[in-house]
Amino acid sequence: MMKNILNKTGQLLLTILFVTPILWTSCKEDIGITAARKGEKPGELKNLTYEEAPGGAKIKYDLPTSADLRYVKATYILENGKEMITKASIYDNTVLIQGYADIGEHEVKLVAISVGDVESDPVSIKIKTGKPNYIILAESFKSDDFFYSTFGGVNLKFENKDAANIILRVFKYGTNPNTNTTGWNVLNETYTKSKEGIVRVRGEQPIATTYGIVVRDQWGNVSDTIQRILTPQEEYEINNLFIYNGITAYSDMNRNGDYISNYNAQGGSAEMQISLFDGVESSPYYTTNKQWWGKAAPIPFQFTLDARKKAQISRVKLWGRNDNNGLLFQATHPKEFELYGSNSPAQDGSWDSWTMLGTFEGVRPSGLAFGTNANAEDQDYARKGEDFEVNWENPGGFKYFRIKVNCTWNGVREQPLGNALTVAISELKLYGKYVD
Repeated sequence: MMKNILNKTGQLLLTILFVTPILWTSCKEDIGITAARKGEKPGELKNLTYEEAPGGAKIKYDLPTSADLRYVKATYILENGKEMITKASIYDNTVLIQGYADIGEHEVKLVAISVGDVESDPVSIKIKTGKPNYIILAESFKSDDFFYSTFGGVNLKFENKDAANIILRVFKYGTNPNTNTTGWNVLNETYTKSKEGIVRVRGEQPIATTYGIVVRDQWGNVSDTIQRILTPQEEYEINNLFIYNGITAYSDMNRNGDYISNYNAQGGSAEMQISLFDGVESSPYYTTNKQWWGKAAPIPFQFTLDARKKAQISRVKLWGRNDNNGLLFQATHPKEFELYGSNSPAQDGSWDSWTMLGTFEGVRPSGLAFGTNANAEDQDYARKGEDFEVNWENPGGFKYFRIKVNCTWNGVREQPLGNALTVAISELKLYGKYVD
C-alpha cells in the first residue's frame, strides 16, 4: 500500500527533479545529418570482469585496437522490464551498471562502437548486483541512531555515501483531521542527493505514535516501509524574546560586548525587535524590509537575548534573508554560530558568566560553491528555516542567551567594526521548555 502511494504521488516530481539515465535509441528519422563516413567494424571487447556496486556493477574490459573506436555501449533490462542503455568513454575501460531493485544475477550485453555507429559483435557477461542504496538507506532507519524521537518530533539521520538521487518520505499513522479518516498521513517529503543530512519533523505531540519512512530512488525503486513507535518529547517556542541592552557596546579592544544595528531603524532596537521576532518567516524572507541587520558589523558578531524567565533550549531555528535569490548562502547569511546561556550576564560583556550550549554550522543542500545563487533545493530548505539542535544533556535553564556569529558563508572569521559586511537574519526562534 505504501509503495503505491509513493509511486503515484512521486512520479511527476521525480521526472522533473531527478536526472535519469539517458536512453539512446536507433531512430531512423531523416534530420538531414549523416555520418561523414563509416568506420571499420571494431573487434569484440575482451577479458570482461566485474565488481559489485549498489544496485548494479562496474564492468571492466579490454578495448579492441581501432583508430575509429568511439565508445562502448552496455544494454541491460531492469526487473520492471525497462531497457537501460549506458555509454562509456574509450578513455576508461569501465562501464557502470545501475538501477536494479535488489541483489540478483543479471545479464549485460556490451558492444564497441566506431565512427558512423558501426557496432562490434556483442559480448555478454552475467553480473551479480550489490545491495541498492535505497535499501541500505531504508534499513539504517531501523536503528535508534538514525530514526529517533526528539523534542517536538522525530529526526531521521541519513548517510547517502554515493550521493544518489533519493526521496525520503515520512508518514504518521493516525486520523487525518481534514478528512477524518484513519491511515498513513505524509509529514515530510525530502528530495536530495546530499551525502549526509538530517530530516526533521516537528509539531508532534508527546505521545507514542507509529511513524514510517519510505525511500525511493531515481529509477522508481521503492523500499519497504520502516515503522517505528516513537514518543516525541515536549517542546514549545520560547516566546517574548527581547534584545538585551544591558551590555557594553562592542569594542575592537576586547571583542566581548554585543553589537546591535538595524539597517532600517538606524541603530534603534525597537524595529529590530519587531523584525527579528515577529513570528513571520515564510513570505517576508523574500522582502527587502523584512530583515534584521548588523550593518557594517564586525566578525565575530554577537547579540544577547532576554527570555524573561529560565528556559532550557532544545533548538535554534534561523531564517536567512533573501532578495531575488541572491543573498541565501552568501556573505550576509550566517554559517557558523555559537549559543551561550547565562542567568547573570557581566555588564562589561565578558564571557566568564556564560555557559556554552553548542557550536552550529549551516548546511547548503545543493553543495554549490560560495558565490553561486541558491537553486530550487537551497530555496526550499531555507524557506522552511534552518534547525540547529542543542544538546539536551546540558541540565538546567537560563534566562539570557547569547548568539555569536563566527562567520557567514564567505568564510571570513575576523572582520573589524565598520567594514561593509552585513549579517542578515530574517527571523529567529528558540524552542525548548521553561524550567521555572
